[in-house]
Amino acid sequence: MWAHLGRKPFGLFFLLVFHALGLWGRATAASVPELEGRFLELTQSLRAHPAETLAAFFPETVFPLPSTPLFRTLSAQGLPRLVPHDALARSAEDTLATLLAQAQGGVVSFDLPPLQDRLAAHGYAAVENGEVVVALTFRNFVRPEAAAEALFRQVLAKELAVSDLRQTVLLNPHVREIGLACRTGKVFVHGSAHNAYVLVVHAGAHGLHAVELQLFKELNHWRQNPSMGIFPMFLSALSGKPAPFALDPVPVLVFDPKLYEYARALNLEASFVPDAASQPSSADLAAWLSMVPPLRATVPLNVSMNLEQVTAALWQSLVRQEAARWVFQGEPYALSREVFGGAVHVKLKTADDGTLFLEAVLLVAIRSPQAPWGARLAGSVSATDGLPEASVTIQEVRIVSSATQEIRASALVDTAGGFSLAAAEPFYPPFTPYALVVVDAQGQEILRRPLPMNLDGTFVDVVLTMD
Repeated sequence: MWAHLGRKPFGLFFLLVFHALGLWGRATAASVPELEGRFLELTQSLRAHPAETLAAFFPETVFPLPSTPLFRTLSAQGLPRLVPHDALARSAEDTLATLLAQAQGGVVSFDLPPLQDRLAAHGYAAVENGEVVVALTFRNFVRPEAAAEALFRQVLAKELAVSDLRQTVLLNPHVREIGLACRTGKVFVHGSAHNAYVLVVHAGAHGLHAVELQLFKELNHWRQNPSMGIFPMFLSALSGKPAPFALDPVPVLVFDPKLYEYARALNLEASFVPDAASQPSSADLAAWLSMVPPLRATVPLNVSMNLEQVTAALWQSLVRQEAARWVFQGEPYALSREVFGGAVHVKLKTADDGTLFLEAVLLVAIRSPQAPWGARLAGSVSATDGLPEASVTIQEVRIVSSATQEIRASALVDTAGGFSLAAAEPFYPPFTPYALVVVDAQGQEILRRPLPMNLDGTFVDVVLTMD
């Protein structure tokens, strides 16, 4: 499982506040919601349309990260927009208050608990987390919106200067939620008074995100093996007839961030009005010809259930729903051959009697002919037992031409060990062999295995064995 691959929460701490600038100050700080709002707006634009945003801010600058194959893939597809989260906002606000208080006391270096502990103190059980702390000083007045753009440019430039996506925050595809806190106040630099904007950003993903990733990986594995497991038994029980002896495999789905945003919107409580900036636009969804009504699965939560049991319960519910649709409506949904992309979103909800439930929404869609993709592949990366903990971090898989070493497609390996990718052209021209390459966070090749011809639309299991 992914735990063997050295998965760990990431963090990026731009400690540019006070000591890095030689500052100490009086904490006469006031909140700056205009700056927070503009910074979030720029972040959402970056994640939805990375290439366009980078071109606007750095039209002629060359950075290491955008040159990587994985980043080029993410730029073409976009990343899911972030959703503001109250616990992350509270954590960011407490961190900012602590920094200002310590700065007022003239500390040489700041003393903060690990980010994971600070998030947990506010009830956010993170499986991924990241932090940005950044400051802007000025003599006269700077509009909060202009300050936000200056801070955003500063943070983005530092993120683009690395080659490991897990060392970023704004550009990291693993995070799903965000909280911001900004204050302004008087500080002193070498005895001269200055105004300053200080911004703290906390980002993360909680346990339900790990469930979403695992369910999507299981979905693709099941599409390749529909005759296996409990699905035939559900078909037989609902129809009163023997289940088909063999069900044909169907091509894998490609995870799409815009479909994920749409699935998340469908899964919101009716009383909750989502942040408009976190929702996909009609233009974002234009690549999808049609989206069938979603498949929903709900399971009650028991305090004794661990993550694997929660995932298994939701998966069984989804499979049962698919069997019912197949039997009573006469056509498959999750096993439809026609669909190309999909996403799973999971939320926690409370019934009127206080019972906790998990609800999963599975959304699948057909790719528009105006935006064709020539080939797709999905799979799972795992490690054999005994691999030293934290010895390697898997970041991506690549489809590489064995003859020319040209990288034809690249995909992120998520925190569940799964991946899905699409290429604009078929992988396999006649007599051209390809290989699947597993790459670590430093871009180093860890494993290479040849792929058979005509592999389009299938699921590939990759197992790492390292002495």
